[in-house]
Amino acid sequence: MKQHRPCLWPLACALALFPLGAAAEPWACQMTVQCENLDCFSINDTYEVIAADHAGELFLSSLAGDRPVVRLDPGNTTSADYASAGEHAIGELLTITQDGLATVSIHGSEGPARTITIFGTCEAL
Repeated sequence: MKQHRPCLWPLACALALFPLGAAAEPWACQMTVQCENLDCFSINDTYEVIAADHAGELFLSSLAGDRPVVRLDPGNTTSADYASAGEHAIGELLTITQDGLATVSIHGSEGPARTITIFGTCEAL
């Protein structure tokens, strides 16, 4: 029977249990372009993905306030994807690629259906 040797570097051993790119929070994102229908224009908004409570829940923080988000497929190493559903039938999807490019899609279904897309860059904090 093969015996396992104890890990000499506990932090390295703990990190080896997680796939690369799986734990990227928190994020700070600078959003620079917003498109509504066919109209695109420059903006200067900040979005953050933060763990704002002790229960380990994630929140998307922006000028619109703080909303709970869920990380979709935390084992995905090609992008970090977060989804939320808020008041007034608003849904948000934030995607951050490995090279830091970010896209936020905001979908509203109360009243006329509408979509807003916001582009920018993010960096892990």
